[in-house]
Amino acid sequence: MAQIKGTKKMEKAVVVAEEKEVGFGELELKIQKPTLNADKTLSISGNFEELGNKIQKVVDKYKNEVLTEENVGYIKNLKSQFVSLRTGIERERKEYKKVYLDPPTKLINAMCDELQKIIAEGENALGAQLDAYDQRRKDELTVILNEYKDEAAAKHNLRDEYKDQIQLIDKYYNKTQAEEDSADDIERQAAELEKKQKEYDSGVALITTECNDAGLLPDAYLRELQYKSAMEIILEIKQDKKTRDEMKAKEAAGEKIVIGEPITEELKKAISLDSKEDKEELRTRVLRVTYKPEQAKLMASFFRENKIQFEFIQTDF
Repeated sequence: MAQIKGTKKMEKAVVVAEEKEVGFGELELKIQKPTLNADKTLSISGNFEELGNKIQKVVDKYKNEVLTEENVGYIKNLKSQFVSLRTGIERERKEYKKVYLDPPTKLINAMCDELQKIIAEGENALGAQLDAYDQRRKDELTVILNEYKDEAAAKHNLRDEYKDQIQLIDKYYNKTQAEEDSADDIERQAAELEKKQKEYDSGVALITTECNDAGLLPDAYLRELQYKSAMEIILEIKQDKKTRDEMKAKEAAGEKIVIGEPITEELKKAISLDSKEDKEELRTRVLRVTYKPEQAKLMASFFRENKIQFEFIQTDF
C-alpha cells in the first residue's frame, strides 16, 4: 500500500510541474467596446492575439505528445480546458452581439473563428492521442482475455469449433470492469459450450447407431443436427427405414413404384418430345419438384440409381 500511495504523489507532482511549465493558466476571451474613429470607421480591440499565442503554445507543445500512465490524466484535463475555452469564446461572441449589433459582427466572427481553429487543432490532436492510448489498452487487454479463453477451452476440452464461439464481449473492455469478472464470464461461456458439445457428440453417437441398425448412411442425417434435435432425426430415420422397406416389398411383389405426385401435363409433353428425338443424345429439362424433407433422400437415390444427372439451381427458401 505504501508503494501505491507514493506513486499517486508522484503523479500529482508531474501534473503540477506540467501546468507550471506550460503556463496555461486562466484563459478567457475579452472583447472591448468598439470605438468610432475620426474617419467614421470602427475599431475593435481585445485579447485575441495574446489568447491565440497562449493557446498555440499549448497546442504546439502537446499535439504530438506520447501518452503514458504518468501524463494521461493531465492530458485529459488539458483537453477539457480546450472544451471550456471553445464554449467560453462562443459565449463571449453571443454576449457581444447582444450589445453591439451588426457592424462589427463580421470582424468579430473572423477573429473568433481564427481562435476556434487553433483550439480545434489542439482538441482534435489530444482526442486522437487519447483514442490511440485507449486502443493500446484494449489491444493489451485482448491478449490477456485470449489467454483466459485458451485456459477455459482447455479446461472444458472444447474443440476449435466450440472454442471459437467464446465471445470477448464489449463490457470486458469497460474501465470499470474487473478482470476477474471477465475471466469468470469466459469460464461460464466455456461451461455452456461444453454442454452443447457433449449434447452434439451424444446425438452423433445415437444417430450413427440408428443408421447402422437401419442400414442407412449417417452423413446426411448428421448434417441435420444443426437445426434439429437428435430425437427428431432418429424418428425420421425410423420413418425412412419403414418407407424403404415398404418400397422393397412393393418391388418384390411386382408393383409399380411412384415417387412423388403423378406426372403433370408438362412432364408428359417433355416425355413426348423425348420420344421423337435421337435416343443417344443427352437432353436437359428444367422442372420444379415439390417434396417433403423425408423424401429428399429417396428422390436423390432414385436419380443416382438410374444414372440421371441433376443439380439444384434454385430453392424456395
